[in-house]
This record gives sequence, C-alpha cells and structure tokens, in this order.
Amino acid sequence: LIALSLERQGNQQIQQRLADLGLQLLEQQEDYNKLEKLQFIGAQRQQRMNQVLQDIYGVIENNSQQLDQLKDQANGHTNLASNVPSQSNYEHAIRMAKEGLSGERIQKICGLTEGEVNLILDLHQ
Repeated sequence: LIALSLERQGNQQIQQRLADLGLQLLEQQEDYNKLEKLQFIGAQRQQRMNQVLQDIYGVIENNSQQLDQLKDQANGHTNLASNVPSQSNYEHAIRMAKEGLSGERIQKICGLTEGEVNLILDLHQ
C-alpha cells in the first residue's frame, strides 16, 4: 500500500513536471515567434534605412555637381573680369602716355591691347 502510494505520488510528480515542461515549451515557442517577427521588422527597417541613405547620397551627389557647376561659372566670370584691365591700369597708361613713353612699353607694362594703347596715345599725347 505504501509502495503504491509512493508510486502514485511519483506518477503525479512526473505528470506535473511534464505539464510544466509543456507550458515552458509553449512559452519558448511564443518567444521564438516574437523574435522572428522582430527580426523581420528589423530587416524591413534596415532595408528602408538603406534606401533612405541611397537617396541622401544621391541628393548629396547632385548638390555637389551643382556646386561644382556654380564654381566653374564663378571662375568663368572671374576670368572674364581679370581679362578686363582695371581702371588703375588705364590711369597708369594715361600718365605714361603724357610722359611720352612708347605704345609698346605702355602695352607691356599695363597689359593693355594695342588698340587700347593707341586710343590712349591719341587722346593724351
């Protein structure tokens, strides 16, 4: 009788242990499913982030190209402006013409064209 009672208690403990293990297994399966969902959501977010980064890189590249074009245009305007002698070059050429320097010398010193020097000489000698 005692042996039967002990055996019965042992069986009940085993059944309780099996029930507990079954619940733990279900909880672990639920946790695993949640992790899979989170992993999927994380992958989607990563994909979206990569797309956003690509878009940003495209905008940066486009802006960089536009900036380079603007710099080139500005350099072109600067070059055009530097090809035009400054007012002080003309004033210096006029003083030199009044002092009797030759046209060639005025042209070399002031960086003026032959036509500009001839006009200055005609007006100021």
